Amino acid sequence: LYNIAQRKEVSVATVLGSIPLNMQFRRSLIGQRWDRWLHLVRRLTEVNLFGVEDSLYWKLSGSGVFSVKSMYTDLINTGN
Repeated sequence: LYNIAQRKEVSVATVLGSIPLNMQFRRSLIGQRWDRWLHLVRRLTEVNLFGVEDSLYWKLSGSGVFSVKSMYTDLINTGN
């Protein structure tokens, strides 16, 4: 779908912010492409965004802060 989108830089909020959806494709969406589009729209409408600033959380340490030790320990324990 991304490859046939006319405006690749448009945000999800812009697309979903109008009815009909503000999205144009270079080709008609038929068959499997149409099914994929409907699936994507359904998934996106289920997402709830909050007006909170994004933050990073490193799940391999208790504090949520990245450390080489936590990464190394995880590598050793998983055998990668």
